[in-house]
Amino acid sequence: MKKRVLVLSALAAVSVFSLGLLSGAQAAEGLTPGTYTGTARGFHDDVTVEVVVDEEGIQSVAVTDCRETRFIADNAIYALPEDIVAQQNINVDAYSGCTISSMAVKSAVKNALSEAGDITPFQKEKEEAEAAEEELDTDVVVIGGGMAGLSAALTAKEAGADVILLEKLDRLGGSTVLSGGFLYATGSPVNKDLDDDPEAMVEYWQMRAEGNANEDMLRIAAELSGETVAQLQDWGVVFSTTVVPTGTSPALRGLYASNEEVDLAPTDGVDFIAPLAKKAEELGIQVMLGTAATELILEDGEVKGVKAASDDTDYTIRAGSVVIATGGFDHNKEMISQYSPEAEGFFSLASPGNKGDGVAMAEAAGAATNFTGGVIGFKMIDITSHYIEGANYLGWTGQLGVTNEGLRFGDETADYPIFCTELIDALKAGAEKFYLIVDSTNESFAGMAELALAKNLAVKADTLDELAEAAGIDADNLIVTVESYNGHAEAGDEDEYGRTGLTAVTTAPYYAVQIKPAILGTMGGLLINEDSAVVNEEGEAIPNLYAAGEVANSAFFYKEYPASGSSISTCATFGRIAGRNAAANAAE
Repeated sequence: MKKRVLVLSALAAVSVFSLGLLSGAQAAEGLTPGTYTGTARGFHDDVTVEVVVDEEGIQSVAVTDCRETRFIADNAIYALPEDIVAQQNINVDAYSGCTISSMAVKSAVKNALSEAGDITPFQKEKEEAEAAEEELDTDVVVIGGGMAGLSAALTAKEAGADVILLEKLDRLGGSTVLSGGFLYATGSPVNKDLDDDPEAMVEYWQMRAEGNANEDMLRIAAELSGETVAQLQDWGVVFSTTVVPTGTSPALRGLYASNEEVDLAPTDGVDFIAPLAKKAEELGIQVMLGTAATELILEDGEVKGVKAASDDTDYTIRAGSVVIATGGFDHNKEMISQYSPEAEGFFSLASPGNKGDGVAMAEAAGAATNFTGGVIGFKMIDITSHYIEGANYLGWTGQLGVTNEGLRFGDETADYPIFCTELIDALKAGAEKFYLIVDSTNESFAGMAELALAKNLAVKADTLDELAEAAGIDADNLIVTVESYNGHAEAGDEDEYGRTGLTAVTTAPYYAVQIKPAILGTMGGLLINEDSAVVNEEGEAIPNLYAAGEVANSAFFYKEYPASGSSISTCATFGRIAGRNAAANAAE
């Protein structure tokens, strides 16, 4: 972890020149001056760099070609080359939150320099230094820089509080920045003419929670969702004017954060986080990246601040209020095993910082917890691509889905949390793997299957028997399943899952593309009240402690996630509530 200055957008110049190079020719001993190019594999594709060296050392490093995700990989693409030049060292620290991109840039620079000669002088090991100690005072400390944390910090700051925001990664955004960019709302400036019925939204959420959600908390989230959208707009978030249904409700409550003010455009959670990060900078919020909260400061049963640590400094931060917004526990294997065992071994698309540390800190202060056993279920084919790009798009097209036993597992067109539940149920019944059976009738779909094949995520054959053998699928069952599926396709009637409009699987070559259950987040954590205050086992608020977001979402969700945008909606709304009350509490 490092204390970092946040990179908000692409820098105007991609070449980085040193301001303090190691003097003398010794720095570049064995290197031939010139311009060299190197390439290494990044998260999505190859990353290419251009490195200029002369008699004094590395003069510049520039990333000239890459497909890494904007904002998320900015530190790796723009700041890390500067580090290499300034330190005359390839072995600089990677940036957390974009570790793979960081490693790709370093490897590409190494490959480039290797063409110039002996790179040993530029591969120095890091010298460990004793951490300094620093004490800080503020009104409100927010732990976590995702949607909930940023909403809390911005609200507290606008209420007049001095705010410090701690983020253990070297970037802001949490899981929101990795999301599809949806927010679920009713009565907002964007959709008030299309849907303005908080009570219907509560009823829908509660139905999907099988009656197990806290209805009072759902009502707050629904009634304030429109106001939350307006506040996000005031902070700079732009929403598409196109609104869509998400989940299983036809209501038009799915709002997109977007780069464009009109028309629906492919987007992602960056369009939420980048404007909020910019607003935090404008307001003068002290954002400490690469700085992890380690424990709450407790005095006589009251929370009085936070202890935190970066790479080089241990902090004691005294504060009137603390807001925990640390996300879920997707990347904590022990917590998944204990609280969401059905999702053991599933790949998580959530923030790598989601390790449940906020829960552990609050439990030490006497916080009560509740875990539902559920997860925000998802589906993935290729984890190195966007969830609707490349081979992953096949997961949204309703291709025939079978288990390794050659049997269907459910409705392939079901909403993604339901699709994941179908996979979980099939696993419980003995299935081991899942495949989408794609034929060559649709050239576009076959092309996507070829992309999966190129990454060893699929097999291809000229007959279904050969396909089954190559994939390890029960051939007899697969033939029967395809015949039944094709029968419904030809008759145009409903299949056993209520699907109509099926397209028969008839044209060779055939593909079996493996699809796996994945998760976008977890359910359960700290218990909070309507003021977003963390409560103990007796339901009493722990003095000066608040929480919002995925770390405290059991009031809203149960086993199955209700609709895209629901989590970001509750994160933003209760983040605002937490920030408002934390600021008022600190003022007292």
